[in-house]
Amino acid sequence: MELLFPIVLVVLVGFMFLSVRRQKKAAAQVQEMQDALQPGARVQTTSGMYGTVVGLADGVVDLELAPGVVVRWNRLAVREVVHADDLAGSFPGADTTPADAFDEDDDTGYDADVDRPITLDKKADSDS
Repeated sequence: MELLFPIVLVVLVGFMFLSVRRQKKAAAQVQEMQDALQPGARVQTTSGMYGTVVGLADGVVDLELAPGVVVRWNRLAVREVVHADDLAGSFPGADTTPADAFDEDDDTGYDADVDRPITLDKKADSDS
């Protein structure tokens, strides 16, 4: 009975040591991955957003989400580098052909009333 406390103490210290070691190893792998980021790499952020790295600076990464849409993220938000093979089959049945370019002469879209100014005054809205 008198050996029970030292044995439990050794087991707990051993679990703590292994846990800290595992956390340090995982943190080192993430840091290594983030340090190795290069423009053109396809990545996933911690919030699940996919993008292509287009720029890197101290502590930040610029991701292109869609053609011409670039957003800036904290570099720590990059969760993993995603390879094209990993994305294959992610969206079964999805049309993989690129969309046609926007045609300015296309008359089928919504035409906004660009001549009428936008006002936020409730009184002005009730007059019309």
